[in-house]
This record gives sequence, C-alpha cells and structure tokens, in this order.
Amino acid sequence: MDILSWLKQKERHGLHHCRRQSPQLEKRGQLVEWTCDVADKLGLCTSTLHLAVKLVDLFMDGHDIQDPQLYLVCLGSLLLAAKIEEKDGNVPRCSQLNIFVKNFFPLSDFFSLELVMLNYFHWNICLPTQCYFTSLLIPHSILPTDHHNSGPILSFPKAQAYFHEYVQYFLKVSLTDISFLDTLPSLLAASIIAAARRAFGLSPQWPDNLELLSGYREEQVGHLTTMLMFHHRLSVNSDEGYNSFSASPTSPTSTRGRGGVHCLWGGKDRQF
Repeated sequence: MDILSWLKQKERHGLHHCRRQSPQLEKRGQLVEWTCDVADKLGLCTSTLHLAVKLVDLFMDGHDIQDPQLYLVCLGSLLLAAKIEEKDGNVPRCSQLNIFVKNFFPLSDFFSLELVMLNYFHWNICLPTQCYFTSLLIPHSILPTDHHNSGPILSFPKAQAYFHEYVQYFLKVSLTDISFLDTLPSLLAASIIAAARRAFGLSPQWPDNLELLSGYREEQVGHLTTMLMFHHRLSVNSDEGYNSFSASPTSPTSTRGRGGVHCLWGGKDRQF
C-alpha cells in the first residue's frame, strides 16, 4: 500500500505530462510497434519496454523531431530504460541498437541524445508506468476463492497462469492504443486487471480487495475496461461457442463449457 501510494503521488506531481502536442503524433503507432519489435529481439523485459515508450511519448511531446531521428529517440529511450530495469549484462550496447537502423547513426549520436534526454527529464527517468502498477496489483488479482464462469476454480495454478496471459495482452493494448496515451498509469493498470478478470470470466469482476489496494472503485475503471475489452472482442473469432484467442501469447484455443474453460495446448484439453 505504501509503495502504491507513493507511486500515485509521483504520477500526479511529475514534471512532465503528455499533452498530445507532438507534431509527429500520427507516427506514434508505427514507432511503438517498431520499438516493441526491437525490445523483443533484444530480449528486454516488459517493464523496460513500457518505460521506454513512456520516455518516447514525453520527449516527443516536448520536441519537433523529424525522421530518421525519431528512430534514434526510440533506441535511445530503450537504452535509458534498460539501464534502469535490466541487469547489467542485458543492457544493449549502442552498436547493437544501431544495427536496427542499419548503422545509420554515428555512435556519438547515441551519447549526445542520452545526455539531452536526461537533461530534459532532469535526470529523473524512474517514471511510473501501467506496468509498474500492474506488477504490484497482479499478486492480488486472482484468488482461489474467486468464481470462474459461475463455478469454482478447479486448478488455481493453471487458472493463474492463463489469467496472467490476459494481463499481458491488455498491457500490450494499453501500450499501442493512443487512446490511453494521457491516462494515469495507476488508473490504467487497475482497468487492465479489471479487463483481464472480465475476459477470463472471474467473479466478482472488481472485488473489494482490489478496490482497497488500487484506490479505484468499479465505476472509475469501467470506461477504460470497456475500451480494453473492445480490443479483446476484435481479437476473438466466435462461431457457435468456439473462441480462438489468437492474441494470447501462447495462442490457446478455448471453448466455454459447463464448469469452466477448456483450453487446448498441444492438443490436450485442460480445465481450470
């Protein structure tokens, strides 16, 4: 609770807030997808990616950046975020990052940009993201006492693992959809958890422990949860009760039946 309260205070009183005034705002979707791809190929963790995108958004918001420097900013943001989030051995070198733009930039440009960005953020780049808040909420987001599709959870470890995949899916949506660009990370994280519970069929949809921990009531997260669920519905192909969750990280196929969700991994029918 103390950490969450401190982070919520930090997000409200930060020096930089996104005002959607970047002249290159229409390119954000392409830049975020490209940054996600680079982070994946470098094996960077989710928290690094989220911090990097936040740095890109805020830095773009205060500058008029032209191609190809936009891609340098994305790479520079990944470098700064990795220095915060990753173990030393996993922090990419400038020469590694430059490969993704076919060695277009002199390596000195990375060092110069790093200093410019640090000065812009007053050397404070430990910024709260929805990933940070979600990581604090997720241990309390599914409980053995929850109901799954109006029935008990039969295998909590399996249900927990599958629920985490929904959380990761909605985290990715929150990163790429520009609609969430200026949303408070704590509110967005709470909405991600609520959307994951709804998509997975857990009840109650917003239990008291999550309301107390997050500080948000169900009606406060309702609108964002609906927006997140819109993406989920688009990713689900439904045909007479058959659902294919193609957006899930492990691409499970599920069919809803009595007493739970049957998920197929490698041809094996598993029930929670």
